[in-house]
Amino acid sequence: MLLSKNGQERGIHIISIVGMGGIGKTTLAQIVYNDREVNAYFQKKLWACVSYPFDEIRIAKAILEALTGIPLGLHELNTVLEKIHESIMGKKFLLVLDDVWTEDERKWQSLKCCLKSSASPGSKILVTTRKENVATIMGCTRLFNLGKLSEEECWSLFSQVAFSGWNHKARQILADIGKKIADKCNCLPLLAKTLGGLLRKFLLLLLLLLLLFLLRLLC
Repeated sequence: MLLSKNGQERGIHIISIVGMGGIGKTTLAQIVYNDREVNAYFQKKLWACVSYPFDEIRIAKAILEALTGIPLGLHELNTVLEKIHESIMGKKFLLVLDDVWTEDERKWQSLKCCLKSSASPGSKILVTTRKENVATIMGCTRLFNLGKLSEEECWSLFSQVAFSGWNHKARQILADIGKKIADKCNCLPLLAKTLGGLLRKFLLLLLLLLLLFLLRLLC
């Protein structure tokens, strides 16, 4: 989607990654943002964390600072937008707006108009959001729904994190309790990684206590 041509018309295409919290939207966006082909395709790449509330001046300043590489003491939205327009005019760029929540289209109209009027054909905006309604309001032209992991994928991710460094026999012994915990992850990768990491720390602590106990017995 990112590398597809817009045709020769001016303007910009907006792609949205949509999915529930913890599903991996930002991780996926980071992977494509850092992809070798993507790096070669776009002349400028920009990343802005949006979150809540949608502060247009803060986001615009973050974009401008990413373009110039230096912090700028500008506080008027129109001034910042003019600088953005000058910096990206005629360039093919990729802008990632990560974690967008606003359902008020007016919140980003000024920035959207600036980007669209400046964009060279082939430019893209990649939006990550939890709600399809937000993607629609942002004016997305393509939508990518990111689904949950399968149960097998969830267990694979959980076990890789929880049992990293353990041998095959130890993994087999711990598999039953691990699978019971993995079942609580709701097939969400972030939760699988978090709970897997907690189990790993618990097992390492338990092993350390056992070793200390054995050392005391030997002494």
